[in-house]
Amino acid sequence: MEKYLVVVLSVFALFAGGCGSYRVLSEAKTGGTVALEGAHDGARSKAESYMRAQCPDGFEVVEEGDAIGSDGASREWRISYVCTGASAPRTALIAL
Repeated sequence: MEKYLVVVLSVFALFAGGCGSYRVLSEAKTGGTVALEGAHDGARSKAESYMRAQCPDGFEVVEEGDAIGSDGASREWRISYVCTGASAPRTALIAL
């Protein structure tokens, strides 16, 4: 009975952790913003994989937190990131 309980709990933990997802709110060559949906840990992991694919030379999270959803009533967790490394566009400094 104890083995059965361990197997059931392990399968539940596997599915519960993987139920999260993300939604792309904006994307550009320089970075973007994603919103997490569902289980936070699973959603965060999937969003980080997406950000790594968008920015192969690395990325930096520039803003993260709770925000009002697109429907104006719900709340969602958003992550804004910028690409870093060799492929990130360079910003020219202009002296005025």
